Amino acid sequence: MGQYVRFLLFGLLLGLFTEAELKLVAGIKPQAFWIALAAYPVIVSLAYGLSRLLDRLIAARWRADLVHYALVGIGGLSVEWFLLGNGPGSNAFQPGMFAMWTTFCFGPRVLARPAPGIARAKRAFWVAFSVVAVLLTAAVLLTPDPNARVVVVVLGLSASYIVWSLWLLVMAWRSREA
Repeated sequence: MGQYVRFLLFGLLLGLFTEAELKLVAGIKPQAFWIALAAYPVIVSLAYGLSRLLDRLIAARWRADLVHYALVGIGGLSVEWFLLGNGPGSNAFQPGMFAMWTTFCFGPRVLARPAPGIARAKRAFWVAFSVVAVLLTAAVLLTPDPNARVVVVVLGLSASYIVWSLWLLVMAWRSREA
């Protein structure tokens, strides 16, 4: 499978999980899921293009990783604030949004990387992602009150994405020599 296709698939999986949890499982504006389904391939493709550009401009991979991480996180917050209205004054949890954007736009850069030194960490990441996906979905579905579902899904997603985002940054650091 080509590098771009892997990057795209990983990014879609990591990003659309949020949309599925919020819109389909918790029922927050479910019709907006179709917009996300159309937008995410474009966003992840732009992240891939940025990744390739940074690799050409910055010789040290770790520095390119840090720049990519920062740009997609800040760019994601800009989209949230200025296009989607989820600014600092909204109910949205800003660190969770930053982490979500870095996970699905930076994560594929690391997860699609052929670095034997982090192969076990990548497998562990996908196992953890799968377990959290099942547990969070179950927790949201088992929460009877719709308002409480929103709290469960937002807190669960924010905490998960913060951990995943930092985990990906550590994997990038560990793969810097490869």
